[in-house]
Amino acid sequence: MQVSVIRQSAAFPIDAVLVEGCLDPDYATDELFSRGWRLGPRCLTRRERCMVAGVIGHVAESVIELVLDRLEWRVLWHFTGPGGHGVDLMFLTPDGNIVAVEVKGTLFAGRIPRLSRREMTQMSAAWVDKADNPGMAELELQSGDIYGAVAAVNFADMIWRIALTSDFTTLVPVANLEQLTQLGWLTRDDQPGQLSSGRTHSP
Repeated sequence: MQVSVIRQSAAFPIDAVLVEGCLDPDYATDELFSRGWRLGPRCLTRRERCMVAGVIGHVAESVIELVLDRLEWRVLWHFTGPGGHGVDLMFLTPDGNIVAVEVKGTLFAGRIPRLSRREMTQMSAAWVDKADNPGMAELELQSGDIYGAVAAVNFADMIWRIALTSDFTTLVPVANLEQLTQLGWLTRDDQPGQLSSGRTHSP
């Protein structure tokens, strides 16, 4: 699955107030994130960048949760803090589909983080279906039951992008927010590389 496809997705703006609302000034790592966000990551030492790495992802997840909530995507499951293994967020969409979302965040301008390729590629069907994927396990779902998405938040450029998949093999860029209200277009015959499947769930 080529995460570079996300570069073909539209860049949607992020409000600074929304990001600020995701931070807790009582946490030193959130303060580090805030400094790196406002002044640029190169103002942080190598040790500080390592310390803040997990927080970048966690704040990115919070941002994606909020922007998708505005589109009436309702959270079914999410990690409550940095770290952990498996999909970051599980949503119910307005048209009754379930989407597993992997979120990536960065403080570097122009950059889109890559998916991990450790023992298996993130957001592949095998990775989504692995036993230690708590969101999928708790909801008793398999990759064949749902759609997938990879979302990227760039805090330097203050934009977010998202790409979707119906088969956990091919990512499809999202060009406009209307595409996130009805996901049927992902399984149309004229959508190359996608598999038709019945993935609609009742709320």
